[in-house]
Amino acid sequence: MPADLHIALQRWYASDDGLVETPVDGYRADVLRDGVIYEIQTKSFTAIRDKLRKLAKKHAVVLVHPIAQTKFIAKLDPDTGEQLSVRRSPKRGRPAGVFNELLYLRKVMQAENVTLEIVMTVERELRCDDGEGSWRRGGVSIVGHELLAIVGRHRFAEPADLLALLPEDLPERFTTGDLRHLLGLPPRVAGKMAWGLHKLGVIRRSGKLGRFLAYRLKKPK
Repeated sequence: MPADLHIALQRWYASDDGLVETPVDGYRADVLRDGVIYEIQTKSFTAIRDKLRKLAKKHAVVLVHPIAQTKFIAKLDPDTGEQLSVRRSPKRGRPAGVFNELLYLRKVMQAENVTLEIVMTVERELRCDDGEGSWRRGGVSIVGHELLAIVGRHRFAEPADLLALLPEDLPERFTTGDLRHLLGLPPRVAGKMAWGLHKLGVIRRSGKLGRFLAYRLKKPK
């Protein structure tokens, strides 16, 4: 039976021997297992920044961020909650989507005890035409997300590990246009990816190619 996304991931990471919603240093850890704290963040990273910074002073912390590789959109009856219809979204999430939020955590990501784990999922998004949602959706509210399956995980222990998300055939000097073309990313995501890797100190600016900023990998010291 599908379960709320956050709760389902808590159960998955806790397995049989972990603790869920347990007190740690003045906070409630999503999961504590084998001495490691797992914090599951489905939305804005800003909300969890201070919590991660403080917990990482004494504990190993894994920030778990789900991205829907495949999403089904279910429309619910606003009175009964009954599913009226379901369709598959044409959008496909990619690990690079994490850069939409990662800039808010660039200093935290440089801490020794913080690891990022991107979980690629199949999700069901629940929508209800109750007239109270965003005007962009014509008043339709998003009332929940359910986890249907986990289809992949990508772990990054330090900022340099994020270079694994770059395409293998990337030119020595590249632009956001190369990222868009080689990874099939929307322009906004490609821009945030390049800017994020630059601010994390793993790529550097290298003049311009035409009218676009150029980047190259930063040589290790």
